[in-house]
Amino acid sequence: MAPIRVLQIMPAMDAGGMETFVMNVYRAIDRTKVQFDFVYHYDKPCFYDDEITALGGHITKLTVRQDNNLPRYFRALDELFATNPQYRIVHGHYSGFGMFYNRAARRRGVPVRVGHSHNTAYEPNLVGTLDRMMSSRFDHLLTDRFACSEKAGEMLFGKHPFTVLPNGIPVERFAHPDPEARAALRAGWGVPEGSPLLGHVGRFSAQKNHSGLLDIFAEVHRRRPDARLLLLGSGTLEADARAKAQALGLSEAVIFAGVRSDTAACYAAMDAFLLPSLFEGLPVVLVEAQTAGLPCFVSDTVDRGAAFADGVQFLPLDSPAAWADALCGEPLVRNANALAQARSAGYDVQTSAQRLQEFYLRRYAEVTG
Repeated sequence: MAPIRVLQIMPAMDAGGMETFVMNVYRAIDRTKVQFDFVYHYDKPCFYDDEITALGGHITKLTVRQDNNLPRYFRALDELFATNPQYRIVHGHYSGFGMFYNRAARRRGVPVRVGHSHNTAYEPNLVGTLDRMMSSRFDHLLTDRFACSEKAGEMLFGKHPFTVLPNGIPVERFAHPDPEARAALRAGWGVPEGSPLLGHVGRFSAQKNHSGLLDIFAEVHRRRPDARLLLLGSGTLEADARAKAQALGLSEAVIFAGVRSDTAACYAAMDAFLLPSLFEGLPVVLVEAQTAGLPCFVSDTVDRGAAFADGVQFLPLDSPAAWADALCGEPLVRNANALAQARSAGYDVQTSAQRLQEFYLRRYAEVTG
């Protein structure tokens, strides 16, 4: 029997937290029973394209985010659902355009329309304001709802019931730091022996607050001139971050490493993880960093429910000195119990994948008889 095909609806499949979670599940799910296909709202090459194709997924790329041509977008959606009757389940991770694709799916008889909330707030800019307005209609045509945390679900779904599904990761991969990989990466980045390497993983956007992160690191660097800051990711505000690092006199101490596939090795190279975000749902990178055993220093705007392991501190964004006190005051020691704590908290992707697989198979059986 052929697997059922579930259509995952995304902005695109670049290396962000939401996308990484979906890929973690996709790798772990039994693809003889459930197969994923994808719709993007950008027509561009993406980080996960080749892997999706290798795993048997089909990708449809729409142009609406480039050309803003809504009539063309509506026609493309209608054609997609009209010519692919095998899609009985759509799983929408892109709330802003959900008011459009859920309507098209319902019109063409798709009976299961799932919404998934991955965040607790919107970007503090015009794009975020538009996203908030459009997302207010996302919930209207859903039949089922998931969220990465209670706060994320309440933000997007209001009083409608939803299921919290932790952002699972392959815990074994992150929980066993490779000392050889650590040494090689640190040497390649020019990190002096014995110097603290502080790390951050995230796209360069307003939400991730790289400007505030650089203010924090400037205070740390004043106290520990040998400290280094590793930034993994890319995005529209990267040039701004580079300019600020230079203005603060930190160009030689800040490593812009780009988007990488060897994130587990990068966590192994770090001595601490910093997440000064303005808001988060349940950040995959924080799950990864905790599972890697890193001491984690997190803004107090992030839901404290995101902490499941020892060694997580929540700190105020308006006080770089408080972050520097925490980072420089005590030795940075890895958590030896991280793997057990990640599993106990439900962050093993095998658990997340099994729960979603059971949901998809049950709902498919219900609507197909």
